[in-house]
Amino acid sequence: METKNLKKVDMLRIVGIAGAMCWQLGSSIAQSPIEHGVISRADLLELSVGSTSADENTSDALSNPTRGVSLASSVAPTSSTTSTPSQPSSIPWASLIANARANLRADSLPDPANAKQALENAAAQLQNFLSTASDDRFANWLTFLRWNDLNAELAKEDPDTEQLVQIERNMRQNYLGLELSPFVQVRERLADYIYALKFGGQPNETIELLGKRLEPLLQSLQSLPRGADGERQREIGLMTSFLRQSRQVPDLVQTIRDGFSKPNVRVLVSRDFAERRLSRPVAEPNPVNEVILGTQIRGQSFLQGNVSPQLIDNPRNASLRLLLSGQLTSQNIGTNRGVRLHTRGNANVSASETVSLTDAGLTSQNDTSVHAPLRSSIQGIEHRLKIVRKIAAKKAAEQKPQADAIAQGRLERRVATQFHQQLREQLTRANARMLPAETPVFNRLGLTRPRRSSWSSGDFLSLLWKQQEGDQLAAPSSCPLVVQPHGVTIQLHQSALMNLLDPIIGGRIIRNEDLDDFATQAGLSPSDELKAEVSGEKWSISMATYHPVEVEFDDQLVRFRIRTTKLDRGDQALEQPATIEAIYKVALDNGAIQLERQGDVKIEFAGDAQRGLRAVTLRSFLKNKFDTVFKQELLDKPLRPTDRLPADAPSMTLTDIQVDDGWIQATLL
Repeated sequence: METKNLKKVDMLRIVGIAGAMCWQLGSSIAQSPIEHGVISRADLLELSVGSTSADENTSDALSNPTRGVSLASSVAPTSSTTSTPSQPSSIPWASLIANARANLRADSLPDPANAKQALENAAAQLQNFLSTASDDRFANWLTFLRWNDLNAELAKEDPDTEQLVQIERNMRQNYLGLELSPFVQVRERLADYIYALKFGGQPNETIELLGKRLEPLLQSLQSLPRGADGERQREIGLMTSFLRQSRQVPDLVQTIRDGFSKPNVRVLVSRDFAERRLSRPVAEPNPVNEVILGTQIRGQSFLQGNVSPQLIDNPRNASLRLLLSGQLTSQNIGTNRGVRLHTRGNANVSASETVSLTDAGLTSQNDTSVHAPLRSSIQGIEHRLKIVRKIAAKKAAEQKPQADAIAQGRLERRVATQFHQQLREQLTRANARMLPAETPVFNRLGLTRPRRSSWSSGDFLSLLWKQQEGDQLAAPSSCPLVVQPHGVTIQLHQSALMNLLDPIIGGRIIRNEDLDDFATQAGLSPSDELKAEVSGEKWSISMATYHPVEVEFDDQLVRFRIRTTKLDRGDQALEQPATIEAIYKVALDNGAIQLERQGDVKIEFAGDAQRGLRAVTLRSFLKNKFDTVFKQELLDKPLRPTDRLPADAPSMTLTDIQVDDGWIQATLL
């Protein structure tokens, strides 16, 4: 991996490192481990009193018809182009919640004893797997996995779930081997055990608390979304995760998840851009050497024209038809029994073949079609005898229609074969560049690959990705921002970033002595400043279980919010939730992006922790750290996205960027 210098070192930098690990080792685009969380006493309090603060291929649309110009008419079928968020009255949430309340069942909660047994079995298999290694490697692995700590917790009647979470999170790192099935099985069974302890240890209390939280959930579901809708979606997502992890009311969980299941990364390529960038000239000479009706024909042909794409309607797989339009000319000499015929031919050649984007990559539909009506003329006949020339001219005139038909058929078959073969070669090269190689890092980090889909219409070709796993929420609807009819439009929903970071950072305790290790895993070279931080004053920060890092896109602003549950610094500790927030305005200047901070970094502690000397001291400590991260201008230098494109990518310029309603949209021409 590319090595870079890490310029700033602080507690938040690990958030960037984890994000880099997610993106660097690829979305674009594994196993399906469950997102882990812990119901601590604070979580139980949150449950009881509330928080302190269709198939996407056929139902994705371009814009909200109530905002700007709707492009829904360019997508077929019509039923698949309506994408405005469901109104609260469109789903009978009140009856669904009432039914859920009546169906909360203690006997459905995960059983700690069964989960423990499954974990012990997986642990035994992993230990047996590791035992085949050398003694040193075996011992090193057990030390890294905190095997003694795990066994100590398994031996307790009342295990420490916070300790188990850290052991599980420790298995989500970018180290060779952690992607192997024995490791993944232990990590997943450990997550199941944590859920069972959280929810099944005190079943009656759990059911009571879940029941109390159904009413606030109903209020959130019935309320209208506003702007980025972050707080409402956080309330819905948090409660949905509790219901899923506790194995309660799966029908309600699925209904909620379906309402927040749209792709959260979208790329739309306009028709004119595809035509301009994919069209290419054709100039292809070919020798002629054939026998038609006993006449040996030799000469030279030349095909000159253009290949261009035509987007076609396909609501399930983006498709385009490659069209060849050209003029073929030929100069030939036919020889038969001493007679030489000089001929000239020309044909208007048209050919087409359909290409679709499927799970296997770019594939041809093998529907090559060629039409090449041939027109030929005899320019002269050579023979030493006049009588022979007359007979040959008469015979040639009689056979010309049949000969032209034969020649046309052979021409069309030859063009079809060449067109198809060349297309297959180009698709093979394109797929080699486009299809992701095996990236075990997804399994190592416990991430699911983004799910890719696509569609096309006569006006747009759209590529979609959805980063969502388990109980996570994706986009509630398609991007409502108006799409320009030219160029390439890239749309990113705020949920994509949070869904990538949650499984890695949620519930993790980040310690300063671990920063250099995380930096190395992310492909960063530990700087002197980082090494000094690692060896300096001890501190640690406990990240929130759900949405430890929140990003909101709204009103041309980007809001970053860090949620923590505990802060330790030397002999000082603050065991209260805290939020650190910074707001940035997105500025575009000459194709480059800069984020300009609006106001100061805000640091808030929950409840009584807002006051007192300890709060003042720790707030000052956090402010010093996060002022360095959330600088007045967030980027060291303006970001020009087009500079990150591959060398063979077409030249483009970022001309517009919009931030609103949970989406950020960039237009490139």
